[in-house]
Amino acid sequence: MKTLELNRSFLKKPFNGVTILFIIVLLYELLSWAINPDFRLSAYKYSTGLLSYVLNWFFGLYVPELITLYIIVVLLDKFHVFFKFHELALTTKSIVRYELSFLPVLLLSYFFFIPITLHTRYFLREFPYYDLERYKSQYFVYLYTFEGYISYTPFVLLLGYILLNTSLILDFLQNLKKASSSNDSVFSAFASFASGTPRNYTQVIEAKLSSGDTLLNVKECFLFETVTGEYFVEHSKGRYTISKSLAELENELDPKYFFRGNRNYILNLDFFESYAYWEKGKYVLSSSKLPGKQLIMPRARMQSFKEALENNRSTSKPYTTEFISSTSPLLDR
Repeated sequence: MKTLELNRSFLKKPFNGVTILFIIVLLYELLSWAINPDFRLSAYKYSTGLLSYVLNWFFGLYVPELITLYIIVVLLDKFHVFFKFHELALTTKSIVRYELSFLPVLLLSYFFFIPITLHTRYFLREFPYYDLERYKSQYFVYLYTFEGYISYTPFVLLLGYILLNTSLILDFLQNLKKASSSNDSVFSAFASFASGTPRNYTQVIEAKLSSGDTLLNVKECFLFETVTGEYFVEHSKGRYTISKSLAELENELDPKYFFRGNRNYILNLDFFESYAYWEKGKYVLSSSKLPGKQLIMPRARMQSFKEALENNRSTSKPYTTEFISSTSPLLDR
């Protein structure tokens, strides 16, 4: 698996994280007792018993933070959509950049949730005896203040990154299951991925024609690409719409034959002819099967491309012998 498709199924349901939030808030309470037992004991004495203390903790601390949870999850999900985070390369650099890109969102989330969370806590905890002076001294001091921001930031970062990475792990398992045999479990698919065990690659793909659907042999497909959110395949019989994303295809197609030049296309190396330096550190790939189409590839992909091409050319492919013998020499500037 080279690319992870970000389905965000976990983030699309904001209250999926209620258990995570409960554990974090409970650990926070236990940590408070461990660090400052005298302060927590005074809070306990303020209540009328254990049940009163637990109810105050549940409705005064945990329940209001459900609003915080909801807003953070929505912000994370919308950030994915706004900046078009639809997939993630499984490299250390890409993952670190992905994680850091959400830091500003989490640091600014305080300004979105604090007025709602704070006043919900006040109305639940102080019910039915509301006192203006107590509101000013115990609650208002946390509304858009430095003290409030600093006190909330560690909690928000912890919660936000746990939610983000939970979503990432679940997406990884879903992608792994898609890329494996339908008879394999997620655990066996992960074991195969971790050990590098060879697996069966997709041999056919479903394409949509004007008259209906058909199946195409993937080795006879010249190119897979995405244009304005739709996915297409170029074949000798024509250009057809497909339902699978490039992230899915990259993980399902045999890398001996297919190479992803950039986020917009996957090229069948059997039908590749030449590459040439284009401009601004980019290359253009050419194929007589795709006349007039410029396939742009960044310089950063060149080494991987050469390795994939060498692997492809060293593989016996009798069904394309005639085509390969007539291809033009490689151009390397």
